[in-house]
Amino acid sequence: MRRLLVVFMMCASALLVAAGPKPTSTPSPVPVTTPTPYIGDDPIVLIYPFEAPSDLDPRYGGAIAQIYSQVLNQTGGVKVLPVPAGIKREDYDKFAHVQHAQYYVSGYIQPIGAGAAIVAQVVDVENNISVYSATTQISDVNDVASQALTARTVILQAAGIDRPEINEGSTPAPAPSSTASGASVPISDVLGGLFRGKGKGNKTVAKAQPTPVPTAPPKPSRGVIVAKIVGNAQTKELSIGTDDLYRSLDAHYKTSLSALAATSNVGSIADSLCGQNRDNTVASGVLNVQHVGGLRPHDSYTFTLDVYACFGAKLYSTTSTNDSYTRAIHAAVESYFEDHPQNNG
Repeated sequence: MRRLLVVFMMCASALLVAAGPKPTSTPSPVPVTTPTPYIGDDPIVLIYPFEAPSDLDPRYGGAIAQIYSQVLNQTGGVKVLPVPAGIKREDYDKFAHVQHAQYYVSGYIQPIGAGAAIVAQVVDVENNISVYSATTQISDVNDVASQALTARTVILQAAGIDRPEINEGSTPAPAPSSTASGASVPISDVLGGLFRGKGKGNKTVAKAQPTPVPTAPPKPSRGVIVAKIVGNAQTKELSIGTDDLYRSLDAHYKTSLSALAATSNVGSIADSLCGQNRDNTVASGVLNVQHVGGLRPHDSYTFTLDVYACFGAKLYSTTSTNDSYTRAIHAAVESYFEDHPQNNG
């Protein structure tokens, strides 16, 4: 695992990322006091480490954030703040406000078969709205850099800067060139197998020929409409959880998000949600939290995913529990996908 992490960080280094020494302890949160406001016309951007599944070293998510940071710094037009550590997802908005950021980028790593994808979004801090989100399959570090350039374009357009030029002499997405540094190792070799317990152990990944990355299968024609989730979790957790449910389902199905108010009886509004698209399913759920005592007191989240037909009948239900509500939601969706890859309820 450690050697694989070194390979990935070195790969990022070849794309303008200088990976520092590996931490020996959990990083401390970046101080949120006395930030220095940036004086200038460029939009101020904060990039959070991408979240990673529980079986993957979280430093991979930090490496992806560093690639975003370095590409945006090199191409110019935006002011990029240092990538923070230890900030909880529910505090992203607050932390970005304190740091005087106008936009922030966040996301997570998504397993797709033997490969990987990144789910990324750009949030307008002042208005607290998402101005961009996408799920993108990645095969090498250049794919991450390309997504960083897309985020840059979105930010500049949202800020009212039309078609900004890239700084002269910059290299927005240089191709890996050094085999010795690990730069040309595909992300699939570094990340892909770890999602399914197929990691390469402590073997160093050699160059030879790049391993083809399997393309994601086409999404089934039957789509999913996501209704807002309910439960005893905090209001912000329910809002983020609804977004997580949408993104997790969107990795597998054609998914849309309903704007209707949350209700505990989703079956009663399924007909209204579907409208003329009668072949869709409707997905929602209940997110509950309880404080667990013992040697390590913590919050434990239980998410029940329910899938309905357009006429209101419940087609499927599954429950997942985790210390992270994001992972509980993701696990429930993966269970549904495993049982119903064609979204046939």
